[in-house]
Amino acid sequence: MTKRFAWLPVKVTSGQWIWMSRYYEHRDRVYPDTQAPPIHSNVYRWTETPQEQTFRLLKAQVYTNRNVWNTPTIFSETDKL
Repeated sequence: MTKRFAWLPVKVTSGQWIWMSRYYEHRDRVYPDTQAPPIHSNVYRWTETPQEQTFRLLKAQVYTNRNVWNTPTIFSETDKL
């Protein structure tokens, strides 16, 4: 992940145009969704704004913790009080 500044208008992956603000450029060797390698180049590049990055990280955190929060604790018969 590289933090960059858009001196000229830049179109991020979400389709939004940004200018005179910071954005993040990611380079992955595989597509995030399919885990397949890119066809036309060595890396898959995608960009996002700081707000999109914050939302993506929060959403990923909730997704990974959701099973911990919603999984009921099952005790065996010997663990009863």
